Amino acid sequence: MKQIKPVVAEMETSPPPSSDTEIAIALSGVRKAYARGALPVLDGVDLTVLAGERIGLVGANGSGKTTLLRLVMNFLTPDEGEIVVWGESSPEKARRFLGFVPEHQEGLENFTPRELLSLAARMYGMPRKEALPRIEELLAFARLTDVADRLVAGFSKGMVQRLQIALALIHSPRVLLLDEPMSGLDPSGQQEVGEMLFQLQDYTLIYASHHLEEIEAYCTAVVFLHRGQIIHKTDLQNLDQEILTIDVDRRAVEFLQHREGIQLRLLHEREEKVRLEVSGSPSLLQSLLVALADQGITVERLRSRSVLEELYQRYVVHR
Repeated sequence: MKQIKPVVAEMETSPPPSSDTEIAIALSGVRKAYARGALPVLDGVDLTVLAGERIGLVGANGSGKTTLLRLVMNFLTPDEGEIVVWGESSPEKARRFLGFVPEHQEGLENFTPRELLSLAARMYGMPRKEALPRIEELLAFARLTDVADRLVAGFSKGMVQRLQIALALIHSPRVLLLDEPMSGLDPSGQQEVGEMLFQLQDYTLIYASHHLEEIEAYCTAVVFLHRGQIIHKTDLQNLDQEILTIDVDRRAVEFLQHREGIQLRLLHEREEKVRLEVSGSPSLLQSLLVALADQGITVERLRSRSVLEELYQRYVVHR
């Protein structure tokens, strides 16, 4: 499959920032409430997204994920604060750098994919000679060439979502914002959309989801939102670890406590049995389980979870 790359189209706007610019999106002190006197949905949000970063935006329902994306897209106006996209603080100038994939989109069903892509190209002021090959490229990328002239009303949810990604890419943005892109998809639809996302490695992403496996698959960093505030940001490349909770014979403590590359925590002990929490790389933990079995130490594996899941529990569930 041909890789789709973000090359900003020539349009009647100011010239793009220098390629040396490192900051793709910067939010400073952003606050948003939907009614006067109401509690803010976002409250003093500061967030910097570097060019090439793929940010996973994680939080419970109502934490402000969708509102943040809509503010960046200028679908909403912040009550306070500033949003700068690739050096542009003017929403009209910044929009050319942004592509948006909503969770739900009404009004597509009475059009064909080709009609919708043509309309989107005109909205961004793309010349016809530039738009036509781009439309064909995106139809192929979304695997919709064979149905390009059929009404969307007969499409599956997965086909519609692939079309929405194509629509977001029509003007070759630099940043792609995705709001729960896997919502409502069956396993086949998830795989097809996932294959598209893996082809977008050159894009800066903000990917809002509460499904941690999606964040781990498509993002390089994660931001936790709680009650309208960013409470933690971390690089996912530093979280390539697994946490095991196991019940074992007490002899396992002596065997494990001097092993390099793991962290060991005693959770509970009763007579000759102990419950341990062991964290380390998945491959190392698997080798330790084999080594314990070779020592004649019976292991009851109670639970396995990622460090990202542990952080989610800490910053979202139990906060």
